[in-house]
Amino acid sequence: MSPPAAFSPPLEPLTKFAAMRRPPVARAASGGLLGLLLGSVCTPLLSGCAHARRPTEAAPVPAPDTSAAEPATLPPIPHVTGPLVITVEYPKAGTLVASRDSNSILGSVGTGDAQLTINGHPVPVEPNGAFLGWLPVPDSATARYDLVAAAGADTVRFTQPVQLLPSHVVGDSTHDMHLLLSPFPDSGRYVTLDAADSSLDDTDRVVIARPIPGGTYKWFLLPGTVVEVTGRSPGYERVRLDSLLDVWVSLAEAKLTPVPSWVRPPRRVVGAVRVAPSAGWVEVTLTMSERPPFFVEERGNDLVLTLYGTQASTDVVHYLSAMNGSTSSADPLVRTVTWAQETSDRARYTVHLTHPSFGYLVMWTGSGFVLRVRRPPAIDRASPLSGQTIVVDPGHPPRGATGPTGLYEPVPTLSVAGLLRAMLIRRGATVVMTRTTPDSVALAVRPIIARRANADALVSIHLNALPDGMNPFTSHGTGTYFFHPHSAALARAVQAGMVHRMGLRDLGVFADNLALVRPTWMPAVLCEGAFIIIPIQEAALRTPEFQSLYAQGVADGLEAYFRSLAPAAAAP
Repeated sequence: MSPPAAFSPPLEPLTKFAAMRRPPVARAASGGLLGLLLGSVCTPLLSGCAHARRPTEAAPVPAPDTSAAEPATLPPIPHVTGPLVITVEYPKAGTLVASRDSNSILGSVGTGDAQLTINGHPVPVEPNGAFLGWLPVPDSATARYDLVAAAGADTVRFTQPVQLLPSHVVGDSTHDMHLLLSPFPDSGRYVTLDAADSSLDDTDRVVIARPIPGGTYKWFLLPGTVVEVTGRSPGYERVRLDSLLDVWVSLAEAKLTPVPSWVRPPRRVVGAVRVAPSAGWVEVTLTMSERPPFFVEERGNDLVLTLYGTQASTDVVHYLSAMNGSTSSADPLVRTVTWAQETSDRARYTVHLTHPSFGYLVMWTGSGFVLRVRRPPAIDRASPLSGQTIVVDPGHPPRGATGPTGLYEPVPTLSVAGLLRAMLIRRGATVVMTRTTPDSVALAVRPIIARRANADALVSIHLNALPDGMNPFTSHGTGTYFFHPHSAALARAVQAGMVHRMGLRDLGVFADNLALVRPTWMPAVLCEGAFIIIPIQEAALRTPEFQSLYAQGVADGLEAYFRSLAPAAAAP
C-alpha cells in the first residue's frame, strides 16, 4: 500500500537566490546596436540584501583576483576567439536593480581577446569572453549600464537600461509594511478553506497560511478546515486559528467558501486515540469530527502535534499489537502518546518515539485526524543504498539562473542528475527521476512524484546565483539546503561529499523553506553544488568531468547517510 500524498504547496516564494531566465538576451554587435531589448526578470530579495544606502558618490569597485582561490579540480577556462559581441545576461533590460550601493552585471563579449569597461570601470574578461562585474549601481539620472568592448581596432558600445529603487523606499520599507498590516475588521464570518489548485488529489492539496501578508509559508492546513475571518489586507484575508493566533491566507492560494449562517462555529474535540502499527509506518489516529488547524514539530525523539481551536477529551489511548503479534511487546517505533490542554482552545499531543523521526504524513480520514509516522528503511551496512528508492530532481525549468556565456541552469542540472542516476543504480538503489527531458515540470508536482514513489530520499540538483547587492567574488561556493530536522543529517552528509569531490568553498548547510525540501514523508535536500554566475565555475559545468564530480559528491553523501542509519556491526 502506498502512503497518501504529502502536502506540497502549489506556489514557491523563493526557489533560487536569483531568478535569471534564458533568452531573449540583449545583444550588440560590431558596427552598431543589433537586436531588441526584450523582457525583464525580477530578482527576489533575501533579508538584509537591499538595506544599504547608496553613497553620494559611489567609488569604483574593482573585481578581485579570485584565480588563486579556485580549487585545482576546476579545469581552466578555454580560450575563445570570435566576433566582438556584447551579451548581457543579467540584469536584463528594464530589470529593477534591488540594491542602492553595488550590484553584479554579467555576460559575454564573444572573445577572450577583448578589453571591457562598464560605466567607465574596467571589468576583467575571461579567456572565453565571459565577464562578471561588481560595480556601483548606475546613477539615477541615467539608470543604465554603458558597456564598451575593444579588441584590436574593433570597438563595440552597448547600453543596458535598468530600473532603480525609488528614492523614498528606505531600509525595509517600514511605511509600506505598516499600510500592509492594517486590515479592516471583519470578524464573525466563518469560511471553509480550500486550495486554489483543485486539479490535485484531495490529499495533495494544501492551504498555505503565513504569519504576515506575503510572509513565509508556516502552516499547511487541510482543505475543508473551517476558520473565522477577522480581517483583510490587499490580496490576503486574516483568519483565526484559535483565541491566541491569527494568520494570513492568500486569496489567490485559497478559496474561502462562506459557511451558512445557521451552521455553528466548529466544535473540535479529540476523543480516543488509536496507535496502529504496520510494516512501513505507525498510524496515530485522533478521533474527532471536524478538521483542525494544526502544526507538527520535531523535538528530539518526539513529534509534537498542536491542534488549534481544539479541546482534548481523551480518556483512552489504544495501542494495537506490535508487529510480532504479541500484545505484550512494545512497538519498536512509537513508545507512548501523551496530551495536554495548553489553553482553553489549544490542545497538544506528543508522540514519543524510540528514535528521531525518519518521516511523517498528516491526513484526514473518516476516522479523524491521522499522523502517520514512517519507519526507517532496512539497511545493509556493507551496501547501504541497496534497496533504497532515491528520487533525483534536476532543478528547473520553469525559471532557473543563467551564466555569463548563456549556460541555462536546467541544462547542466539534467546532465548531473543523469550521471547521479547511473551512479546510484550501480550502488544498488532504485532511482526515480522527476524529469528526463528539457521540458518543464511544475514545482508542486516534483515532491508529489517523490511521495508517490515512496522514496527513501529526495535530492534536488541546482546551481546557484545571488540576489542583488551581494558580492559574487566573496559569496560563492557549495551549499546544501534542508527544512525539516529529519533531513539535517542527510544535508550534512551530501554537503561533505560535494565539497570533497568538487573542492569549492564550503558554505555549509542551510535550513530554508523551499518547496523541494518541504516534503515530510522522506528526508529531502536541495543541492547548490556550484555558482553558475561565476565564469570559471560556469565553464567547468560545461565539462562532463566536473559534472561527474558533482554527481559523485551527492552519491557519496547519500551512501554515507544511509550507512549511518544501519545497525552497528556486532563486536567479534
